[in-house]
Amino acid sequence: MNFRTILIVLAVVTRTGYAAAVCEPIRIGYVNQERPPYYLGAGSEVPAKPGASAELFQRFAASVGCDASLRRLPVNRIIPSLAAGQLDFAPLDTSSKDIADLVFPRDKNNQLDFPRAVPINIVVFVRSADQIPPATEAAKYFQDRLLGVTLGATYRTRIQGLGLKIDSGAVDIARNFEKLRLSRIDGFAVSVTSPGDMDSYVAQKYKGAIVRLTQPLFTDHIWLAASKSYYAAHQVQVEKMWTWLGSAGKREYFNLLKEYSDMPLQIQPTTQSD
Repeated sequence: MNFRTILIVLAVVTRTGYAAAVCEPIRIGYVNQERPPYYLGAGSEVPAKPGASAELFQRFAASVGCDASLRRLPVNRIIPSLAAGQLDFAPLDTSSKDIADLVFPRDKNNQLDFPRAVPINIVVFVRSADQIPPATEAAKYFQDRLLGVTLGATYRTRIQGLGLKIDSGAVDIARNFEKLRLSRIDGFAVSVTSPGDMDSYVAQKYKGAIVRLTQPLFTDHIWLAASKSYYAAHQVQVEKMWTWLGSAGKREYFNLLKEYSDMPLQIQPTTQSD
């Protein structure tokens, strides 16, 4: 091996070692509940096909050449873990924008950067037996009725601001749908990306007993917020990832949503360790 070859090999090794050192797996946290088509499976396990949002998180990290280390946590632990630097990113809405030690994408005026967010809709499911017209305005209909939300839902405060009475005792969507089916609540409000994302899941599982009102209760946005410590150490990389999410990432996400929404329940994959 001549001197020039040695130099080339050393340069490659140095660059490869440097890339590995600066590109540790990116820790991205999300709920440990099944929420088709976004998250499949429950608990700490991550399925081989983890759901549209979880797969988006993997591609989000890959946009800068990194691996994603997906961390499934109870909903009430996600924000504290992110603020403490135990996670690098987590999906959060506008209700979390002023929490200390979290960083959201900002525009040149230091305002929340909506083009680098994913829009969400808060939709309401009801019993078909109640024969509620699909176009009913949920904010008015539920003024004197009980509306369920999942425990820890960040949009709970905004719903209460509409003057609605809510029940937030059930920890996941399955328990809320069961409470709705058993008439313990009159409707169930849940966040979705596009209004119809959960329709296939609900139709397959509840056989027409539960349906969605066509008008969302309200809309919001989701960002992949970063921990302050991670942003400080990787600012250029984080900004690049956010920009990817606002462009190619959104397009890929909507393709993933279609793929997972069309997946029959009976062939959803079983879980395996991350």
